[in-house]
Amino acid sequence: MGAVAAATRIRNDIHTRLLEARTRTDEIFRVVREDALYNRPIRERHRIIFYIGHVEAFDWNLLAERAFGLKPFRRELDQLFSFGIDPIEGGLPSDTPADWPERQDVDRYVRRLRDELDQAIERSLAAPWEGHPNSAPCLQ
Repeated sequence: MGAVAAATRIRNDIHTRLLEARTRTDEIFRVVREDALYNRPIRERHRIIFYIGHVEAFDWNLLAERAFGLKPFRRELDQLFSFGIDPIEGGLPSDTPADWPERQDVDRYVRRLRDELDQAIERSLAAPWEGHPNSAPCLQ
């Protein structure tokens, strides 16, 4: 198997695993009642809504620009869902539900992250010799 074919197979496997992980994550978050999304089940941790955006922001922040050359479209949400709202001086968090985006805004953000990453992955699978230099296979 040549370098291009091997790299394409690996990317396809990674994309398949990413899609499967999203399905499982969505299943987990569907268990949470809508009226509980802004609760903080553990005092020291973020509200549940944070984790809905965090899972996708993690993938986006690792892959979008470095691997595919994609530009941020909601930098403030990338930042929020990367780190959350940290407590002041090491105390317990003091944010309120109103400090977090509405569920519909989070859902739109997550959908766009997924769509943009999926399109970039599909482009790299269709033409692995093109695209962002960090996603191009070694052709030596």
